[in-house]
Amino acid sequence: MFFKLTGIRGAFSTRISYVKQEGRYYQLMVADADGENELLALRSNESIISPSWSPDGTQVAYVSFERKKPVIYVQNLITGTRTVVSNEKGNNSAPAWAPGGNKLALALSKDGNYQVYTVNTNGSSLRRISSSSGIDTEPQWSADGQSIYFTSDRSGGPQIYRMNPDGSGVKRITFAGSFNTSPRISSDGKTLAYISRREGNYQLFVMDLISGQEQRLSETTDDESPSFAPNGKYIMYATRAGDRKSLAVVSVDGRVKQNLSTQAGNIKEPAWGPFMQDVTAR
Repeated sequence: MFFKLTGIRGAFSTRISYVKQEGRYYQLMVADADGENELLALRSNESIISPSWSPDGTQVAYVSFERKKPVIYVQNLITGTRTVVSNEKGNNSAPAWAPGGNKLALALSKDGNYQVYTVNTNGSSLRRISSSSGIDTEPQWSADGQSIYFTSDRSGGPQIYRMNPDGSGVKRITFAGSFNTSPRISSDGKTLAYISRREGNYQLFVMDLISGQEQRLSETTDDESPSFAPNGKYIMYATRAGDRKSLAVVSVDGRVKQNLSTQAGNIKEPAWGPFMQDVTAR
């Protein structure tokens, strides 16, 4: 019905993942897009961060601290099996799937400051692609695979940049404000979502990448981890509601806003899954 009315594929039957903290346990959860029908994918007494869906919706990459350091895993949501993709010296963080599903971009501190690398999903062919004297992190592929957006402090403070997949053609994207992080790109490549600190508040912004015009989408003050719906029309993010972290969704024009109904616990690190067939987490 939504498609017939708008010509845009709806995201109502898609799934999301997020990290729930209850007491001393961290749980990687998979649920319907409205927060209902939660399923447990992983439970640990160490932190889990940065879940990222594979393009076909059958796997999630994430960072786990169960080895007393951040290590990147890929977990099959159908079988429950998982593979270590990156356990390099130092920190392994911020995995992001390439559109083809056979490669990840990630941030490693193996050579000093965080830099952006790519690696095959089986852990082979690790390649450094960014090169700066600062910190380069939080890589995100564009849907067409032609660009990688990332956060860097090479200009003195964290800002968002874009480069080609081989590391060439680096271009700064954000200029307003002194602190812009967590880049996410819409499926049509036209809109950038990010977290910006303005007057001490961390809030969700979007930028039209053609005009450069930006818009603040949230009224809250402690936002993090934006994630686009697969149709590019909504953004999910984590925010603070009282003394707990929770999830919220807003349309890219800012007109529609809602909080998601999830069970008790601190909820953070949301990731909106792709259009996909039924997937059952174990």
